[in-house]
Amino acid sequence: MSEISALNDPEIMSLFTDCGAIVTDSHFVYNSGRHSSVYVNKDALYVHTGTIARLCTQMARPYHADEIDVVVGPVLGGIVLSQWVAHALNQLRTSGETLAVYAEKADEGTQKKFAFHRGYDRYIGGKNILIVEDVLTTGGSVRRVVELVRSHGGNVVGVSALCNRGGVQAQDVGGVPITSVIMLNLDTYAEEDCPFCQQHVPINIDLGKGRAFLARQAHAQ
Repeated sequence: MSEISALNDPEIMSLFTDCGAIVTDSHFVYNSGRHSSVYVNKDALYVHTGTIARLCTQMARPYHADEIDVVVGPVLGGIVLSQWVAHALNQLRTSGETLAVYAEKADEGTQKKFAFHRGYDRYIGGKNILIVEDVLTTGGSVRRVVELVRSHGGNVVGVSALCNRGGVQAQDVGGVPITSVIMLNLDTYAEEDCPFCQQHVPINIDLGKGRAFLARQAHAQ
């Protein structure tokens, strides 16, 4: 099984592990379709408001509060993060207010995109925007949110994540600087190269996309 390899603050890591947000020694399928033995279960964090508040304070810390006008997060986890990160920034502001909005998924044919609804687009133009995300794997979702914000005239000053588990770099998200609370260097595999599949290790159907993966396999047979 894969091992977690990262230089992270032990106290911060304990916030993840104590909540059961880092699960090891199983066979997971990610949203991207890649397989691994480690899963970051961010949903285990969201039920603990004190923990998520502390982590979002860490997410806000690298940024100058007075320079962030709006925090934007993609649905669903980004809704929680945008609220708490904006709250943390507002505790540090000397004037004004940092707002929190979120982007929703909008499928356009075969191309997955994000869109602003509920009138949130009117808060973007000409503003300094911080984009927040729970777990970065490929950076694809964040890149689409960056493109959305820019299309509405917003200036994206940074991306702040709870966890960067895919070694995502600025060039992967439209040239925007990335900060993360923790970084995990995880071994992931394409299905055809997955050693756990080859060893017939049962796929976890409680976390990740394992259940959907097995359903597709059964349908293909």
